Amino acid sequence: MREAARLGISFFAGEAEHGRLDQVIRDAWEGSLQPLYNYMSDLPSLEGEPAPILPRKHVRRVSGQLSSLDLGRGCPYQCSFCTIINVQGRKSRFRSPDDLERAIRENYRQGNRRFFITDDNFARNRHWEPLFDRMIQLRVGEGLKIGFTMHVDTLCHRIPNFIEKGAQAGVRRVFIGLENINPDNLLAAKKRQNKITEYRMMLQKWHEHGAITCAGYIIGFPGDTKASILRDIEIIKRELPLDVLELFMLTPLPGSEDHKVLWQQGAWMDPDLNKYDLNNRVADHPVMSDEDWDDA
Repeated sequence: MREAARLGISFFAGEAEHGRLDQVIRDAWEGSLQPLYNYMSDLPSLEGEPAPILPRKHVRRVSGQLSSLDLGRGCPYQCSFCTIINVQGRKSRFRSPDDLERAIRENYRQGNRRFFITDDNFARNRHWEPLFDRMIQLRVGEGLKIGFTMHVDTLCHRIPNFIEKGAQAGVRRVFIGLENINPDNLLAAKKRQNKITEYRMMLQKWHEHGAITCAGYIIGFPGDTKASILRDIEIIKRELPLDVLELFMLTPLPGSEDHKVLWQQGAWMDPDLNKYDLNNRVADHPVMSDEDWDDA
């Protein structure tokens, strides 16, 4: 980025709602672009803003033919491996039930029936109930054949009526950031909100309401070894009623606290950003050897 800035490339940081690109376009026209347009400390409200909608011809090529929409941005948690809090901020912002209905109807007119709600954690959207109520109205009240996939956290079952209303609204698949079952690893990653003792109860409750449960699981934490990873996977297979478990390698994504800390420490990180896809080893691990990584 510094090299790009030296070449005269300008940067826009933040989100472009509320006409914030207007000044950039005027400056470009007048040949007076500023090096940086920084709106990260003033993230806009989402209510009433247009939701991005893809044409049906593109949605048909997506796995599961899922269209997508966001009902909120930002996350209150501080997971060290995550970029959300630095890209979208820690202050949560929300769309309204009317925004949701407009997006669904516009998609529905094109033939899109299934939706992926891209909020990093819909269970922490404080407007979840009126949003679910609007989905229920469209699905049950009007008979729209719609279904939803969404991200939730491991404590969502503690919210009264959350899972029950989600099922009525058409939530058929949930993705849970399980991340790990080793308490030390979760603490090291500042994933304090994950309570391992709650995992089984939460998963069973989603199953009781007909939803497919998918979870992400990260390997490569400082407390991991080849033996501990294999042991933990066996525990998951035996104890947790998951339908799908996706394994990801701990990756210091640029924009995350992990990346910043490793950079400050001068640790080795692969300079090829094309490899930062959660499936390649791109940084040194304090415990596991190269051979252990390959075996794991």
